Amino acid sequence: AGALTKADALAARIEADDYATALETWPIRAALDSYRRAEDLLSQAPDRPPTVHIIVCHCRESLDWLTDGHLFIPARGAALVELFVYEKCSKRPENLQLMRERFHRVSTPNLEDGDVRRDECSAYLTHLVEHYADPPDVALFFQADASDHMEWGYLTLVMRAIENHALHAQFVHLNHPRLVASLSPCRQEVFRRIFDRLPNQQLGSYCCAQFAVSRERWLANPLERYERMLRMLHEESPAECHDIPGHSTQCLMYEVYWHVLFGESDDLPERAVNTGLPLMLRTRDLENESYLPPGSLFLQLALEV
Repeated sequence: AGALTKADALAARIEADDYATALETWPIRAALDSYRRAEDLLSQAPDRPPTVHIIVCHCRESLDWLTDGHLFIPARGAALVELFVYEKCSKRPENLQLMRERFHRVSTPNLEDGDVRRDECSAYLTHLVEHYADPPDVALFFQADASDHMEWGYLTLVMRAIENHALHAQFVHLNHPRLVASLSPCRQEVFRRIFDRLPNQQLGSYCCAQFAVSRERWLANPLERYERMLRMLHEESPAECHDIPGHSTQCLMYEVYWHVLFGESDDLPERAVNTGLPLMLRTRDLENESYLPPGSLFLQLALEV
């Protein structure tokens, strides 16, 4: 409000013709509309700490990142963060006690794959099915080697936004490497079996299936769709597919479907141009490149908010 008051005072000192030129030259109206939308969303935030589920698929990997400070966790009074570690290899993490000290609640259900690897797909879908009746405000899905695919600073921005009731994006892909948009007969057929339609365009996304999704997008799918996807992991793959022995072909295909499942377009926009993301999350995908001017303190200040 203070910034708008100052802007109004400055605008009042500008000649009418100059002000009209400024409106034509700069996206002032769009900026004001964006500000008001954000203000409205903040005013609608529930008067309670947000509930958060962190879902991790685990098989013997180190999970030190959950307790060593790499993962920013909101203060207990600011958010209720529950951790679910789905054990694929019946081996509890060595830092389990530290997890229990750090998170609101910790669960470690067993979910072994058997002879065919279903990797994160069976863990994610099991969670979506079993918690469909009472999902959290935000769910974050991770592989055990989370940092291999994402930037901690970016995840911290997401977690701080949750803490401040400011994550208004319904879906945020957390990983950095971008996959080449593509289609294949196998990818199309598995897609059709899930969504009862063929893709509208090339399927494009980020690598390796780590993302945040809102309660609204979770519930936008019928429970039957999640159950169907879970069953498909145990079924023969379509004739259009060429299997990798010991791996679920369906799970390999799901990697480029998660964003579609949660309401995004078939070809997920690059985050820099994705208008569904708040400005602070619209970073460029190219390493060491930014729209920010040299020496900008934006990211440092944003992390301190």
